[in-house]
Amino acid sequence: HYDPSLYQAYSEQTRLNLRKLNEDVIDYDLLEDLVCHIDENCGDGAVLVFLPGVSEIYRLHDKLAASYRFGGESSEWLLPLHSSVAAADQKKVFLNPPQNTRKVIMATNIAETSLTIDDVVYVIDSGKHKEYRYDPKKKLSMMVEDWISQANAKQRRGRAGRVKPGTCFCLYTRHRFEKLMRRFQVPEMLRMPLVELCLQIKLLSLGDIKSFLSKGLEIPRDDAIQSAISSLKEVGAIDENEMLTPLGHHLAKLPVDLLLGKMMLYGAMFGCLSPVLSISAILSHKSPFVYSKDERESVERSKLAILMDKTDGSGPSDDNERQSDHILMMIAYRKWERILRQRGAKAAHNFCRSYSLSSSVMHMIRDMRVQFGTLLADIGLVHLPKNYQGMKKENLDSWFSDTSQPFNKHANHSAVVKAILCAGLYPNVAATIDGIHPPALGNLRHSLKPMSKGSPAWYDGKREVHVHPSSVNGDLKTFQYPFLVFLEKVETNKVFLRDTTIISPYSVLLFGGGINVQHQMGVVTVDGWLKIAAPAQTAVLFKELRLTLQSVLNDLIKKPQSTAVENEVVESIIHLLLEENKPHA
Repeated sequence: HYDPSLYQAYSEQTRLNLRKLNEDVIDYDLLEDLVCHIDENCGDGAVLVFLPGVSEIYRLHDKLAASYRFGGESSEWLLPLHSSVAAADQKKVFLNPPQNTRKVIMATNIAETSLTIDDVVYVIDSGKHKEYRYDPKKKLSMMVEDWISQANAKQRRGRAGRVKPGTCFCLYTRHRFEKLMRRFQVPEMLRMPLVELCLQIKLLSLGDIKSFLSKGLEIPRDDAIQSAISSLKEVGAIDENEMLTPLGHHLAKLPVDLLLGKMMLYGAMFGCLSPVLSISAILSHKSPFVYSKDERESVERSKLAILMDKTDGSGPSDDNERQSDHILMMIAYRKWERILRQRGAKAAHNFCRSYSLSSSVMHMIRDMRVQFGTLLADIGLVHLPKNYQGMKKENLDSWFSDTSQPFNKHANHSAVVKAILCAGLYPNVAATIDGIHPPALGNLRHSLKPMSKGSPAWYDGKREVHVHPSSVNGDLKTFQYPFLVFLEKVETNKVFLRDTTIISPYSVLLFGGGINVQHQMGVVTVDGWLKIAAPAQTAVLFKELRLTLQSVLNDLIKKPQSTAVENEVVESIIHLLLEENKPHA
């Protein structure tokens, strides 16, 4: 976005630097040099650096703490400021540092409007922030990094010199500010998924969803509203008349993505809470695996090596845990958490380095697990220790990992965990020809090949799709079952599926869409396109089990309890899943 005509008044060196500038990437070397320049050449006063998120804050913090100017005792006044900082630590930003020590506050947009720090004289604005956006490909609410608006920039500038003259250093060009930045931030109503909002409208009995939203100052598009209503019906949160179902009542109390909320509810009920908390946290945040340039193959080797690793005292994983990216991520977290608890931070950090894992992402996943587990406890599906309010996060996380607790009764049964993945991620499902009802293929029936480069071809109900090379299932030639669930689709030269898990026919029958039993053929179709061979008697049994499971959910709405895993229906379903997974003679 460099326009030479805008910078004629500047020196040749400045124009050359502007031409080379990549505004889309935060230059941490430049940030460090600028903070040091202020400390060396400017008068007294604190420095406030605006950064997009927590990871960026700690990256700059570590860089400054390792420098000559801000190392040693001075590093105690390098202060992170974000929503997750403990209240006691937040108060330190208002204190005055010792003489000849510069206070440097590294903050997210929490410092834009919600507080005033009197001694801030210098502001450094990266021009970036993170905000929630709905990614329709992932079908998840995501925190994305984006440019701030002009209004945000003015607010940040106003933080400099609240009580005396100050200076603001902007790490973006005047051209970007005047011509490329929006005047105001896009309203949440227009950039967020409406699914959770629609769910709250039904929970609060505010009437018809579309009619209520049409009263807003910023009215969402009709297709966005219809998409949200369709998603709620698909998941089973509302019925055809837009009335809240028992499942919908539970989901409305969990302020997380709809699919992950459903997965966590089922995880608590089916006694595999800890794995599901890890998987939900990773899907909400990001994969803990770090992909550096030209290191993809070593990362793939690391993934397989984690399954064989014994450094945390556990044995190698069994074959049932192989064909799943989600189970692999869960195992990586479980091993890391156990090493951290038993052998300390240094051993945990070395584990991350050995297996291409991000230590900071692991810590974030731990925090999210605690948050999600506490939310489930709030609605009564999980019990907490009596003194939990005074517990540290790591101790509370250990509680959620404790396999002696009822909510983790089946945490070590990967067949149950995979079934709950199906319950959460469905209808994000794909199948090979063996798992597809022939009439559903339509015009593609003749063009879809059983094999693609030696591996089975996959189909998502509309077209051929491909397992992404980064998935543990990317290079496999044979699969345990002809069904998988996935998190997102990525379209490049082909349509790729990321983060896949092979799931069993029983999982699809129990947690998939509508069942149609074709008695004489001994076939069951799910959602009109998935095919499962099953005797009529078995199919009818599954239909009854599903109805009874809805009844169990109804009872849990009336009287939430943490003993759902002991329910006879839940035990029956778990028994079926474990029996299906046993090798047959």
